[in-house]
Amino acid sequence: MYNQHCHIIVQTGFIGDIALTMFLIEELRSAKPYDKIIFLTTPAGAEIAKAFPRLLNETIIFDKRNEHSGIKGLIAMIRTIREVQAGSILSVHQSFRTGLLLACSSIPIRIGYRTASLSLFLTDRFPYQKGVHEIERQRLLLKAIEPNVLPLQNFKRGSMLRASITGENTHYTEPTIVIAPGSVWETKKWPAHYFTELISILLEKTTHTISLIGSHNDAKLCASIIPKEHKGRVLNLAGTMTLNQSIHLLRNSPILIANDSAPIHLAALVNCPTIAIFGPTHPAFGFAPLSEHSMIMQMNLACRPCSIHGQKSCPIGTHACMKEIMPTHIAEQALKFLVSDA
Repeated sequence: MYNQHCHIIVQTGFIGDIALTMFLIEELRSAKPYDKIIFLTTPAGAEIAKAFPRLLNETIIFDKRNEHSGIKGLIAMIRTIREVQAGSILSVHQSFRTGLLLACSSIPIRIGYRTASLSLFLTDRFPYQKGVHEIERQRLLLKAIEPNVLPLQNFKRGSMLRASITGENTHYTEPTIVIAPGSVWETKKWPAHYFTELISILLEKTTHTISLIGSHNDAKLCASIIPKEHKGRVLNLAGTMTLNQSIHLLRNSPILIANDSAPIHLAALVNCPTIAIFGPTHPAFGFAPLSEHSMIMQMNLACRPCSIHGQKSCPIGTHACMKEIMPTHIAEQALKFLVSDA
């Protein structure tokens, strides 16, 4: 017997994509305050979900790299999904593996994009809209569960997220400027020595500490951009915090400065003012920062955008889209944010 008041939301993509899906979950919770909402996501996604416990009834971890890799792991996850007996399952992820989960779920209402793998097995297919923000693309899918979700309901987007946040202790309770210099894609990284120059300016012009965040893979990069004369005011936190703790850190920060990468979307969950540096990609693809006070730093060049996600190297060998954004320009804007915050 399937429970029409139980819904599974599936997002097993990159960390930034998962963060943005929290806005979809927020809107579903607003539309269906008494329904059961289950989030099927990666181990990293479960860390993000942990920060907002009041929006979800349950989180199912799909560890596709380890425990659930291969056909046996996929079958085990399909069995877990079937046992829930949800009334609907909605996926914003479009991979073949995710398509198999939905196709074999036995859930009566299966929702996703027409462009998704195995979309033939969906009961409700929606167009993948271009030229709109990712959260607007996603929320169209909710129409299959609650038609009245569209047009936008009378609640302030993000308000439920920010009211429900539960953060782990970070040991860093004082407001700190947060900088995230990393990215999965090399061309999306602003030059390391530019970050060093930016940090030096901010240390000179403000009294704030500066916290550098990222994954374990970013720890060496973060260490390399710390100016020699920082007098203990720059903390390399890359690889030392959970995503839940990172969200809590951003919640108390007056500003985040980052490349077009996951941290700008984590910042949006807690409305942290953001300066986002866009190079090979473009905000028109739908991944602009969503915090109320945000700024995008980018150059209008004929060669950009060259990629939706970024690449390993610049196709024309100049990386001008990043190199022409000067540290003094970003520092000038960051100081405006900090003055208004004070």
